[in-house]
Amino acid sequence: MVPFLVPDDFRAFLQEVVAYVDGPEDDKLLDAEDAFHHECGHGGRVERLGDGASIYAFTYIESSGQAKWEVLLAEPQMREIADGLLIEVPAERLDLVKTKHRTPSGEPLLIWGEYGDDALVITGAEMLQKALDGLHTASFDQPRLVRMWSAADDQLVAVLAGDECALYVVESVEGYATACGDPARTDTITLSDPDGGDFVVPGCDLISWEVARTGFATFLEEGDLGSAIPVEGRIPSALLMMGDIDRKEALASRQEPARTVERSSVNRLATPVPVDVDEVDDATAPVELETHMRAEELAAWAKRFLELLAERELLEPVQTGNRDEVYYQVGGLLAAHAREAQDSVDTADFLANELSQIRHVGQLFATGGDLQVVLRRSRP
Repeated sequence: MVPFLVPDDFRAFLQEVVAYVDGPEDDKLLDAEDAFHHECGHGGRVERLGDGASIYAFTYIESSGQAKWEVLLAEPQMREIADGLLIEVPAERLDLVKTKHRTPSGEPLLIWGEYGDDALVITGAEMLQKALDGLHTASFDQPRLVRMWSAADDQLVAVLAGDECALYVVESVEGYATACGDPARTDTITLSDPDGGDFVVPGCDLISWEVARTGFATFLEEGDLGSAIPVEGRIPSALLMMGDIDRKEALASRQEPARTVERSSVNRLATPVPVDVDEVDDATAPVELETHMRAEELAAWAKRFLELLAERELLEPVQTGNRDEVYYQVGGLLAAHAREAQDSVDTADFLANELSQIRHVGQLFATGGDLQVVLRRSRP
C-alpha cells in the first residue's frame, strides 16, 4: 500500500455514490464490484460489518491512462472524502502501461457474441478482414459489439454500426484510449452489452468504417491503432472492467472457437434471410406433441433430429461411442423445450445454445429458425 492523494474527479465520483446511498430509492444496487460507474473508475460495496457499517472497494484510473489504483474504504472514510475532509488514503497502485517488449502469449482472438461459434482464432490479416467484412454487413441490421485480442493480450473493443465504427483500446502498452470522431456530434447509438445492460456510444466516438478497418489490422500487428487514427486517453466507464479480462479468461467461458471464418457464425449473421428449402409435405404445420413420451421414444426422436441436422450440414456428426449418452441428453432437451421452440424463435435460439453445450455434440451451425424446421420434420 502507498499513499493515494485523492484527485478531484475521484472525489466527485464518491459524492455521486454517497448521494445514491442516501437516496430514497428502494432495492439499491450496492453489492457488486461495478455497482457504481464513473468516467474515472468503478466500485461497489464488498462487505457489511456487524455494526451496520460497510466496506467499499473502488478502482480509480488515472486520466493519463498510466496506472490504476485499488482503493478500499470504510463507509465513514468514503463520506469524509466526498465532504472534502479526507485528502489521502492508502491504496494499491497498478501500472497500466506495460513494457514495450511484450511477449506473445497466444493466438489473436476475435469475439462478437456469447456462443461457441461467435469467436474466431485469427491466423492472419486476410482472415481478420474477411471476418470483419461479414460483421460489418451484419451491423447494418443492428449494431455489433466486437472484441479483439492481439497475440500479446492487447485488447480492442469496437462497436460496428453500418458504415461507422467506434474503437476503444482497453489494454495496450500505451494504456487505454478512444478513437476520435467528429466532436460536434451529439447523437448516440445504444446497444445491449454482453451482460444484458445498455451501452451508449456517443456519436463523437464514431469514425468511418474504412478508417476503422485499417485500425483493426494495425492493432493486430502492433497492439495500437497507429498514427493515422487520432485518439484520446479516455474510455467509457462501462468498458473499464473489460481490461481485466484477458484472452485466456475469455476462452475459458466458451467452447473452442472456430479456426476458419466458414466454421464461425459470421456468414450466418451476414446473411440473416434463411435459404428456401423444398417442401416435402404439409408436416410443418404446428401439431400438438405428446404430453408424455418414454425415454426410448425421446432418444429415437433425438437421433432423427441430430441426423437431420447433420444431413443439412447444420451439425457435425456425433462422435462414435458416445451416441447413446448424447441421444439421452438431447431427448431431455426436446421434452422440455421442443413444443415452445417450434413457435418461439427466442426459445429455439435458447435450445440451439443448450445443444451446443452438450459434450460430444459436434459444432452446431443452425440458427433458431433452422431448428424450428428440423424439429417439425423430425418429431414423432
